[in-house]
Amino acid sequence: MTTDARYRALFDSELEVDEADLKAMVRRGEVVVDDHDVALLRHRNRVALALGPVERVTDAPASELGPGVARWDISLLCVLHPSPGCAFRRARLTVDLRPTASAVVRDMSPREVHGDQPLEITTTVEAGLKFAVIPSVLEIDTRRERASTRNVHEPTVVTSGRGFSRAFWDFRSGGGRLQPDRELRLLVDAPDGAPLLARFNLTATVAVDGAAQLIPLLRRRAEIDQTYRLA
Repeated sequence: MTTDARYRALFDSELEVDEADLKAMVRRGEVVVDDHDVALLRHRNRVALALGPVERVTDAPASELGPGVARWDISLLCVLHPSPGCAFRRARLTVDLRPTASAVVRDMSPREVHGDQPLEITTTVEAGLKFAVIPSVLEIDTRRERASTRNVHEPTVVTSGRGFSRAFWDFRSGGGRLQPDRELRLLVDAPDGAPLLARFNLTATVAVDGAAQLIPLLRRRAEIDQTYRLA
């Protein structure tokens, strides 16, 4: 999935057509598809997720953590592989920490990205308490060169989950194609000495070349229920 030795692949999954969502969209008149169109999309669009550097945050104030709690800085790499003739327009990644009792999302990066062009995000841990997230607009002469790097994010990124056990990133292309790679960071509090386990889900919409309609995709149910150790 990646040649970067810092990252370890967690999964590389085929995305299925979300039949229930698709039927609802057809009923609302949002899309018109036939069986041939759906068949072309089956098992060809993929999502991969890799675990990057995981570091225990050691400079957080004891009063902030509480007894028996460890804080972790977790890096993830999410990669979208479109099928030939398809383009990802939107993707929503869910990180579910509920398999780990009392685990809480303290911060996320990127948090929110809004604008009419991609932004480069620089993330550091600030005093062990939260992420310092610094966005910067790419200069025109470097935009093409840097647009494929993993810390450059789409014009719109919406997040939620801080203070809870599930984190959500919603990536929106603004009409173009989503870039294939995105690097994400989580700051998580979890019981000290216990494995930090998580489940992952991804839903997406793809456009077929030459058509304006979007097709909803999702991971298989059995894969969504799998747990992965992060720390």
